[in-house]
Amino acid sequence: MIYYLSKWIALFFLKVFFRFRVEGRENFPAQGPCIVVSNHASYLDPIVIGCAAPRRIYFMAKEELFRNPLSAFFLKQLGAFPLRREEGDRQAIKRIFSLLREKKVVGLFPEGTRNEGKVRDFRPGAIKLLLKAQVPVIVGRIDGTFDSLPRGRTIPRLVPISVFFSPPLVDFSSPLEVFEAKIKEKMEDAASDLPES
Repeated sequence: MIYYLSKWIALFFLKVFFRFRVEGRENFPAQGPCIVVSNHASYLDPIVIGCAAPRRIYFMAKEELFRNPLSAFFLKQLGAFPLRREEGDRQAIKRIFSLLREKKVVGLFPEGTRNEGKVRDFRPGAIKLLLKAQVPVIVGRIDGTFDSLPRGRTIPRLVPISVFFSPPLVDFSSPLEVFEAKIKEKMEDAASDLPES
C-alpha cells in the first residue's frame, strides 16, 4: 500500500512540475524476471525509474540509508534493500537472485554512484552479475535529473525529466567489455529517440 501510494504521489509531482515523459514501457516483459539498468546522476533517479516502469522495481540502496529506523522502514516498504558498496556484499547478491527467482524486476545503477552528467565506467561486478543472471536486461536512459538535482544541490530545479527504455538485451554470449559497451551505447543514445514535446 505504501509503495503504490508513494508512486502515485511521485508521479503526480513529476507530471505537474517536471513535464515527465516516458517512452519504451512496452519493452518490459509483461511477466517474468528482468533487470533494469540506468545511468545515475541524481538522488531522483530511483524515483524516476520506479515511476516510469510499468512493473514494480526492487532497488539496492547504500547501507547508510538504512541506519535511520524511520528511513529503513520506508525504504523496505518501497522494496529497497541495503548494499555495502565498499566490499563484495554477498547478502545483497543473494537478495537479487532470490528476487529474480520470484520473477521480480530488479533495478541496478551499474556506475555504482552518481555521475557528473555523463555516463561513467561501470563497476566490473555489476556487469558480471548481469551476465550471470541470464535474464532480460532493460536499459533505461534518464534525462533531466542531473540538471534538476545534481550532487551538492538540495532543492530540485523544475526542469523537464524524461526516461527512455530500450528493447531488452537477451544475448549474453558477448565478452564482458563488449556487453558493457552495448549497455553504455543504449544509455547514451536512447534519449535521441524521445519525441519532441
